Amino acid sequence: MSETNLGTLVTYNPWSIGPTTLLDEIAARFEELHIHHVAVVDPERRVLGLVSETDLIRAQQSQRLALVTEGITDVTEPLVVFARDVMTRDVLTIERNSNFSNALALLLERQIHALPVVQSDRLVGMISSRDFLRELSYGVLPGSREPVANLLTGKPLESVAPDTTLDEALFAMQDAGVSTLVVAQGDCPVGVVAQRDIVREKCRLENQVDFQTATPTATPLLKIVRNSPPIRSGQRLCEAAAAMTDHSLPAVTVVNQSNRLLGLITEDDLLRVLYDALA
Repeated sequence: MSETNLGTLVTYNPWSIGPTTLLDEIAARFEELHIHHVAVVDPERRVLGLVSETDLIRAQQSQRLALVTEGITDVTEPLVVFARDVMTRDVLTIERNSNFSNALALLLERQIHALPVVQSDRLVGMISSRDFLRELSYGVLPGSREPVANLLTGKPLESVAPDTTLDEALFAMQDAGVSTLVVAQGDCPVGVVAQRDIVREKCRLENQVDFQTATPTATPLLKIVRNSPPIRSGQRLCEAAAAMTDHSLPAVTVVNQSNRLLGLITEDDLLRVLYDALA
């Protein structure tokens, strides 16, 4: 990977939308393309905003709350919501000729996961934290072949049981200040769950409930937990990155030979190692 440009990290000619694209259409395309962000552009492909999966979820929740507040119990036609109604307008972009480290620094410092790539103020591509993680998984970049053990702090790890409810897991995340939790049965990990997984599932359940009925019953976390392939402390960080990219995971669990939980390695953990190694 050249330090002078973003190289193959950029997805060129990405799908983009106009400000009047319907929310339902965006959600369907996210599901179809397995993406989490899309740039909103004008006819000249100048970036007007960015719509993320989180923006969609928040918009859907706001719609439901508004209907309940207004006492509407029968919705025969879906509400018309456009991209311009939910998009983030203050969007950080990066020039096509920017270097690898600068792009990675922006993602980490601003705690974002995607950057529109522009040339002469026109959208030409997209780059995401997943692109950096994939590059790290090849084992060529600095820091990629360090042992996983280097990221294990030895501090007690926050975990929850499989029968924990969605709301309880969200509260646990907020208390711990994390966005990903280990789901474990005793000392043995069952998998991982991200805040986005929980919010998405809660929104799906709420949309299935008739407005005249009670709130849906508590749903156990096990329903949405993502299986994490076992990573040993002696394996390399590039192997942890490969497991995350291959299985679309936000993190992987680290276990010993007896499958006892030793720690959790997140996407941000790996990207920080990469950034520090390039500094």
